[in-house]
Amino acid sequence: MGHIVDISKWNGNIDWSVAAPQLDLVIARVQDGSNYVDPMYKEYVQAMKNYKVPYGNYAFCRFTSIADAKKEAQDFWARGDKGALFWVADVEVKTMGDMQSGTQAFIDELRRLGANKVGLYVGHHTYEAFGAANIKADFTWIPRYGGNKPAYPCDIWQYTETGNVSGIGKCDLNYLIGNKSLSWFLDGNVDNKEQQSRPVGIGIAISKYPVGYEVNLNTNPTDFIFSGNSIKDKNPYLIYKAWWIPEYMINFGGDQQWAKLEHFDVQWFYAYSKYPSGYQIRHYDGPNGKDTGFVDSSEPYRLFGRQDGHVDIGGNRWIREEHVVIR
Repeated sequence: MGHIVDISKWNGNIDWSVAAPQLDLVIARVQDGSNYVDPMYKEYVQAMKNYKVPYGNYAFCRFTSIADAKKEAQDFWARGDKGALFWVADVEVKTMGDMQSGTQAFIDELRRLGANKVGLYVGHHTYEAFGAANIKADFTWIPRYGGNKPAYPCDIWQYTETGNVSGIGKCDLNYLIGNKSLSWFLDGNVDNKEQQSRPVGIGIAISKYPVGYEVNLNTNPTDFIFSGNSIKDKNPYLIYKAWWIPEYMINFGGDQQWAKLEHFDVQWFYAYSKYPSGYQIRHYDGPNGKDTGFVDSSEPYRLFGRQDGHVDIGGNRWIREEHVVIR
């Protein structure tokens, strides 16, 4: 069995030709808050790719509010390599009054942006104070040194900060002690039964233009009346619905938040069947409408709309949301 290590700039130059054969998994730091990017991260990632070492990303969190937690998560997502198998919120210090809410906002934002697996790293001494038992993450990682296992349920135990791996030297070492196997972490996707389905929206949009360039928001999708508001940043925005005639328009959640699709790069959400290929899912001519046939679960379907527990997969076909995972 190989080692599971977590690394940051403090590990310095690693001899990957020596270290790689000994490693089952590496978890690499991307940032320390929004204002500090780990200077070794990109070098480490390239080396892990070259030596085929599986890896995940983690971010040391310093958010001070819900809004700040979401912004930190956005920075983490933008900076982290998308080849990572999972993403981790490292919550060790108290930086706001309600750490549980801030941490959950950080995790939920990562999921909204597209992370399939998001874990929580929390100090043993802060587990209760931070309400970690009530934070919804895909796995939990806890440090406790001196030979005693964590007193709280977790999946990864960081059992020493003074381990030693040839090619790395002194480093943190970890054991898997929960019911999740190494293969679960190496898979990159959460099984459908465990995966968090996106609760709302049909996609994510980011302005094509530099920060400061304004994209006007209209009062409705057909009359093109300026609402007085605009988007002038590069933040990701959740698309709640779309309109296709006479122009392709997308809506960001309010009655007066319509914009032309042409101004945005979009990642559309897809519906993935919870069942094996060949399993029939009935479709209808509208939400709670007339049965018009079935799809066979053989492929994911792009979302065009969501309403009353149904999703529009195009071609005037609506299927019940209970049968799919949306991501």
